[in-house]
Amino acid sequence: MEATPPLRGRDIVCVGFADWDTDLWTNQHHLMSRLARENRVLFVESLGLRRPQLAGRDIRRILRRLRAGLRPPRAADGLQVLSPLVLPLHSNRVARAINARLLPALVARAARRLGFDRPILWAYVPQAEALLDALDPELVIYHCVDDIAAQPGIDGEGFRGAERRFAERADLVLASAPTLAERLREISDNVVYAPNVADTDLFATALDDGPPDVAMAALPQPRIVFTGAIVTTKLDLDLIVALARGRPQWSFCLVGPVGPGDPRADVSALRAEPNVHLLGPRSYRELPGVLRAADAGLIPYARNSLTEGIFPMKVFEYLAAGLPVVASELPALADVPDLARGAGAEQMASLLDDALAHDTPELRRERSRRAASHSWDRRLAEIATAIRELSPDPPAASGPWDLLVTPHTPALGSGRALRTYGVARALARHRPLRLLYVRFGAAEPDAAFRAIPGVRLQAVAPSRGPRRLLAFARARLAGVPRDFARGVSPELSRAAAVLARDPACARVIADGPIAAAALAGLARERPAIYNAHNLESAFRHELDAASGLRGLRSFERRVLERFSESWMVSESDLRAARELCPGARLRLVPNVVDVAAIEPVGQRDPDQHGAESDRRALFAANFAYEPNRNALRFLLDAVMPRVWRELPQARLTLVGGGLERAPEDARVEALGFVEDMADAYHRASCAVVPLLQGGGTPLKLIEALAYGLPTVVTPRAASALGLQDGEHCLVADGAEAFAAATLRALRGQAAPLGRAGRALAERDYSVQALAEILRP
Repeated sequence: MEATPPLRGRDIVCVGFADWDTDLWTNQHHLMSRLARENRVLFVESLGLRRPQLAGRDIRRILRRLRAGLRPPRAADGLQVLSPLVLPLHSNRVARAINARLLPALVARAARRLGFDRPILWAYVPQAEALLDALDPELVIYHCVDDIAAQPGIDGEGFRGAERRFAERADLVLASAPTLAERLREISDNVVYAPNVADTDLFATALDDGPPDVAMAALPQPRIVFTGAIVTTKLDLDLIVALARGRPQWSFCLVGPVGPGDPRADVSALRAEPNVHLLGPRSYRELPGVLRAADAGLIPYARNSLTEGIFPMKVFEYLAAGLPVVASELPALADVPDLARGAGAEQMASLLDDALAHDTPELRRERSRRAASHSWDRRLAEIATAIRELSPDPPAASGPWDLLVTPHTPALGSGRALRTYGVARALARHRPLRLLYVRFGAAEPDAAFRAIPGVRLQAVAPSRGPRRLLAFARARLAGVPRDFARGVSPELSRAAAVLARDPACARVIADGPIAAAALAGLARERPAIYNAHNLESAFRHELDAASGLRGLRSFERRVLERFSESWMVSESDLRAARELCPGARLRLVPNVVDVAAIEPVGQRDPDQHGAESDRRALFAANFAYEPNRNALRFLLDAVMPRVWRELPQARLTLVGGGLERAPEDARVEALGFVEDMADAYHRASCAVVPLLQGGGTPLKLIEALAYGLPTVVTPRAASALGLQDGEHCLVADGAEAFAAATLRALRGQAAPLGRAGRALAERDYSVQALAEILRP
């Protein structure tokens, strides 16, 4: 079993039932400290479920929480710790209403500070239900390690109601005791029994030569040890007293704090016994020294509604240290090997007699060896497997990773998103990639983006109302053109800045001009890359809608100057960018498609396809983009009428979103946006790309070449890819020439060009080719 947790690269908000800086580490401390090695963890300290008492411990805790309650998270043990200000009066309706507003606001603010978006919500208490709307978690885990409702001072009825609601909502429920698992399976269909385990490597060091605990070593042998909280809610004090009186020659050593969670605990009966020694707490790292000095381990728990649902962590700590162990007859321990259970002082004393009489160094090593399989790392691997079945792992965060920042939800409905997809695929071939985006344009990312190996998607909610207006005003004052300023998100800027501070973040890439405007401040602080979808100023002046982009040349010049490198999509854009900003560092990063995933169309023999459907030209585009709308008008008004005069059975297929009204012509088929283009390409005889305006490299042209379909293009489209007429495609300038070339392709006279186009796409315009260009 590997030493590091197999759950990596996640953001986790953990709501615990204890404070982080506590004398006794519990399940939540062990798991979260390990998860924090390769995940970002925000630990939310105890919500104060037990009604406080006028005792010193509770008063000190209240004062401490008041001081820390409104502060930002603090760093501790590799994670971030939040001490939220809540009212510890959960049975009071008014207090619950206040907490329902206060807790989500404080936790959501802390999560935003850390750049968390849709984290895993991992809760040890069901009162975390108040965070569901505020965090919009990717996954919800309820980790039940105690029957907290059975503890004194807890509003049991209210707790049970919250538990039922939260367990029903949880994607995964973890239970540390059989009785807990049995009860929760009545609520949830996905309950995993995960008993408490131990840091077995640490406790196995008790078998090594080393100094024993000084206080323990000073006591007479045999020494019977108990480690943990000394509380009347769990321990059977009468049992301990009876054992001490029955074996007065033994030393009963109780190592741990007195009264945590039970501030009025009365241990005077224990102090009255001369051979019962309350030695006080030890740090976790000091416990192997305590067990090194012990002759046997003792778990003297009372039998009550609370302990019915307990699997003590000390079980495998004792066994990993090699100790013989005797415990009360707790239900959770019925099947634990190397552990003897007894009822009452007489039987437990007899079991201890036997253990002490027959114990040997060899038996201790064997117990420790068997306990080794009950480690936190192994338990974490089992939990991670259950989580991965619900949601695939994002990229590992142990080494360098890249950050790609885009102002739109990644959805394959436009050429813009296709470029983002190709760049993301290429970057992720080399190292993990985090794709940070604003929720805009689509509710959720496409499955295609979610399926890219090594990519983690992280959303940012855009601002609304006055905050959005303020962001727009600031962007305009900074010289961002109006159409781009509308999309600038301060939330995106802040989240990117937080992620970029991670030393493992190797490259920050702004995806398009809106993202470049949002990351302008970050680009002044550290090197950042501008991924240009087009050099907008090279063609926008040709369009009627360019009024919203006044000042475009000066804006693009500033971007090219500020960013350490700019990725241009074509040679023509590269030349224009060099003229606009001679000092800019530029790289040719063309648009690509996943050529390997595209099955090329078969070469068609026109004599074998007499049906009308076989003489079909395909124009695929996003018709919300003005150059594509203008291209369609050129096609319908000037090209296709000439084609139909000579080939009346010819058909035109339009594929793509943004078409406001389908042409009223039976010979034109408008399919709209389709998820899978393969059928449309395989039905077509040729593809047409009649672009008269626009920049960059048309992705649908690359896609047509990848399908091996004969393609007719304008010089504007051909120049972007360096296509040669008669070698890779047919290049035609003007309506008459374009119609003649389309007729050649429809009649099957350009079939060899399809094969040449496919070869060009594989060589220069595939994800594999782009990955080589973007190799770190």
